[in-house]
Amino acid sequence: MHGLGGSTINWNAVAPALARSARVSAIDLPGFGLSPPRSDFHLETLRNSIADYLETLEATGTTLVGNSSGGLLSAMVAADRPELVERLVLVSPATPPRFPDPQLDWPTVARLAVQATPILGEIYGRWFLRSNTPEQLVRKSLEMVTRRPGRVPMDLIADSRDLARIRKQLPWAEHATARAARSIAGYYARPANFARMIRSITADTVVIQGATDHIVSPTAVAWLCSLRPEWEHVVLEGTGHTPQMDAPLSFLAAVDDWLSRTARPVAGV
Repeated sequence: MHGLGGSTINWNAVAPALARSARVSAIDLPGFGLSPPRSDFHLETLRNSIADYLETLEATGTTLVGNSSGGLLSAMVAADRPELVERLVLVSPATPPRFPDPQLDWPTVARLAVQATPILGEIYGRWFLRSNTPEQLVRKSLEMVTRRPGRVPMDLIADSRDLARIRKQLPWAEHATARAARSIAGYYARPANFARMIRSITADTVVIQGATDHIVSPTAVAWLCSLRPEWEHVVLEGTGHTPQMDAPLSFLAAVDDWLSRTARPVAGV
């Protein structure tokens, strides 16, 4: 599950390797990538979309992998529909900020606050989309979410540019991120509810984060993990908010190691 403003392309660098040992699916959440929106961009609507998709798979032993807001949504699905999720891989999951926090990146905080502000967020989103070329949109996005954009595979960048050209023509693209960000901000305003949701998850879980994540502070993720000390917490050096994009080998090593240690035997297999 991709993060805010992302798409299935975010997984291009790691999905083929993961697919060597399991069936792998990725979706564009409603309103993102090439998927049209549902009735709104509320977290509950996006969560239900994921649960609906999992039901169509008719699979057992599902491992749900989510990055950023996709991590938050994956956790929400695991809490709300535990029968659908056996294991969770939360990659830099969106988490309510903690204060004081010396690790906060304040320029990023300011930009995210603008995106989540009613009316202003949609004006900003419209301006940002219209005033940048597809190449500029991709470059600026990678500068925000990766530690070293130069390490992102070239085919992933090319696919992202092609998608950006298409999304500039989609009528919902200008407000999708702002409206989803507003819902996330509303969820952040109730940290007690977030903590209750995290504590209710029964799936085996690993939390993976880049050490230089500027979007979700490591302080916030450390607090999340303190709610569930039995969860594994992996910090990857030299990468940021999307380690699956600019540190795919380190990401795959961490995921493969954890999956191999948490695999549950299936009778007859």
